Amino acid sequence: MMKINVVERIYLDWNATTPLSKESYIAMQNSLKQFGNPSSIHFEGRAARNALEKARDRISEIIGTSSRNKIIFTSGATEAAAMALHSRSFKCAPIEHDCVKVWADVSLPVSKSGMVKILNPESSCLQMANSETGIIQNVPNGILFSDTVQAFGKTFTNFSELSCECAVISAHKIGGPKGIGALIVKDSSMIEPIIRGGGQEGGIRSGTENLTSILGFAAAVECRSFELNSGEWDEIKKKRDYLESMIKESNNSTVIVGKKVNRLPNTSYFLTPGWQADLQVACMDLGGFSISSGMACSNGKVNKGDTLRAMGYSNELSDCGIRVSIGSTTSTEDLDKFIEFWSLHLEEWKKKAA
Repeated sequence: MMKINVVERIYLDWNATTPLSKESYIAMQNSLKQFGNPSSIHFEGRAARNALEKARDRISEIIGTSSRNKIIFTSGATEAAAMALHSRSFKCAPIEHDCVKVWADVSLPVSKSGMVKILNPESSCLQMANSETGIIQNVPNGILFSDTVQAFGKTFTNFSELSCECAVISAHKIGGPKGIGALIVKDSSMIEPIIRGGGQEGGIRSGTENLTSILGFAAAVECRSFELNSGEWDEIKKKRDYLESMIKESNNSTVIVGKKVNRLPNTSYFLTPGWQADLQVACMDLGGFSISSGMACSNGKVNKGDTLRAMGYSNELSDCGIRVSIGSTTSTEDLDKFIEFWSLHLEEWKKKAA
């Protein structure tokens, strides 16, 4: 029988989704014993409701929402954004996630450094950090909406200091389960529901709450808060900087996007002129390295590279950007292996292109 060699995988796509944390896994596993419907008034229902509200309170406490803020659980950030924006008239920049752009007048300008200038915050949306470049924005007071999905859990994010009408967060970006997120809103009476029926979540989002995922979400928020406060993400930044120094040493013409501005500590977005991103991603995947050429939900679309084009990069360069995003279990050895493999295939590509 022929022996099949199994490639050892190294996961470097943490901005797309994260491995489920041990704490979240345990919380979800324990929750399966709690089968009551949170809307039922009997003992089992009250127990489920109590667990749900404790999770909501714990998330609220950690993220710093004030008593006037409300956390509404949803199936994810995309639904949360739709809930907040579907009935609004507002502007945003081309670097926003598609779940925001689909509702917007996409006309706000983006500088070469990736920064967006907001003139009318009350009728504008601005992400806190870009999922591809990692560039962190200066979100002005009074902004209508902020997509904080990528920044939350990687930087200190206090929602009592972030003066916005609405914001969204997602569990699977911070070690929680997929399919659960939340809308954070100052005044829930301003939200026009899009899912009606049983009146759950204060009448804003009907449907029996996903208690198992909500408890996993709360555990992930607590775990990520501990990581931030313990300085673990400072160490992740050092590894990211090490990766970028090795990239430049290997090929000085490779461009590190956003190098001179404030970025997420785990995100490196770089382009090598002429070497198409999709070819790099496929090559790295065959070698056992999971990276991306942008947002996971942009795969297969013709508009990939919108972020780079909005920043003034040419179409040719925009097609060459790849993202490496790391996390708590990424080691320097992992990055050394990636650089060695990437550099080897860079040389092979150069020979073919010559």
